[in-house]
Amino acid sequence: MKITTLKKKYKNKWILAEVLKEDKLHHKVLEIKPLVVSSERNRVYDSLTKLKKGAHVATFYTGPIPKKGTVFAFTIHGQIQV
Repeated sequence: MKITTLKKKYKNKWILAEVLKEDKLHHKVLEIKPLVVSSERNRVYDSLTKLKKGAHVATFYTGPIPKKGTVFAFTIHGQIQV
């Protein structure tokens, strides 16, 4: 699935996706396969801890871009298995 399709299909959602195709020069994700789609960010980040070693994934938020000056803090409660 292309990123533009993902954003149209899943509006205002958090997404964990397997990277299928990437622009190696610019490290831009071109095609993905959604693994987890949720309106709750924590569900997506909790799922990261369950991935196999070496999984090539990306996370996305398809909602509106926050205004300039907005501050975020992300935490992961779990253990990434290596």
